[in-house]
Amino acid sequence: MTALTASSGHADHGPHVPKPRDGCRRIVWHPPMNAETRPRILRWTCECRTRVYYLVVGGGRAYVRRADKQSGVDHETARMRHREADRLWMEILLGLAR
Repeated sequence: MTALTASSGHADHGPHVPKPRDGCRRIVWHPPMNAETRPRILRWTCECRTRVYYLVVGGGRAYVRRADKQSGVDHETARMRHREADRLWMEILLGLAR
């Protein structure tokens, strides 16, 4: 695993998330908690899709936010250690978790 670092992409551009693979891990999504005073988005998926994922850090923890542009509803994972969030982020990008 690599350390969590800011994306080197451009605004609104990021990787496209593939369709989930058979047997992929189900992520438990929660309503936004807004627990951090200064959350920082480190990585994001391409804004051209209806559903956009963000890797967010703040308050010493990390999580993934899922934004559905069609419904306007956001969801988040539970807060976790940076290493766990980075692993989950990679699983999302590989279609191994949804």
